[in-house]
Amino acid sequence: MNPTPARLIRRTHMYLALFLTPWMIIYALSGLFLNHGEFVRRLYGGSFGAFEKVDDRPYATVFSADADHRMIGGQILAELGLAGSFIIQRDSTPARLIINRAKPFVVHRVTYFRPEARLLIEKMTPAAPALINRAHFRHGYDQPFLASKIWGFVVDLVIVGMVFWVASGVIMWWEIKPARAWGAACAIVGFGLFGVLLLNT
Repeated sequence: MNPTPARLIRRTHMYLALFLTPWMIIYALSGLFLNHGEFVRRLYGGSFGAFEKVDDRPYATVFSADADHRMIGGQILAELGLAGSFIIQRDSTPARLIINRAKPFVVHRVTYFRPEARLLIEKMTPAAPALINRAHFRHGYDQPFLASKIWGFVVDLVIVGMVFWVASGVIMWWEIKPARAWGAACAIVGFGLFGVLLLNT
C-alpha cells in the first residue's frame, strides 16, 4: 500500500528525529551550559577547561618564511603523535603559532615559538561542559578527514531537520481540526514574545 503524503510526513518527522537524537542532545546540553554558565563553573570549583603544561621542548625543524600555518601545524602535530583535525588559533603570529588539537575527550594546545625554536605542549583538564561545548561548535568541511566531513554533513542535516520539523509540525497541526485554535494561539504568542524580546534585549 502506497503511503499517503500525511503518513509520509509523519514517518519522516519521526525517523529524522530518532537519527539526529545524539546531536540534539549535545545541542540541548551545551545550550544549558551556556545559559547557566556561572552555575556550571561553580560545580567545577569556579572554572573548567584550564590547560596544564605537559612538555616544553626544543624544536629544530626550520620552515621557510612564507610557509603556510596549516602545513606547519599539521607537521608539528604529526611529529608529536597528535595528527588529526586541528585549528590555528586566531591570535597566532609569525613568531608564535598556536595549534589546538581537539580529540573526543581531550584537547592539546601546542604553541610553536618560532624565533626560539621551541614547542610548549599543554593539555586541557577533562570536563564534561568543555567536551559538550566542543561537540556543539564542531562544524564545517575544512578539515581533510572523512570523519570531519561526515560530521559537517550531519550538521547540515540537523539544519534541514529543524526546518522540516517546523514545516511538518505546521502541516500536522492543520490536519487536526480541534487543535487549530489552540495551535494558532500558541503560534501568535510565540512569535509575539520572540519579537518583543528581540527588540528589547
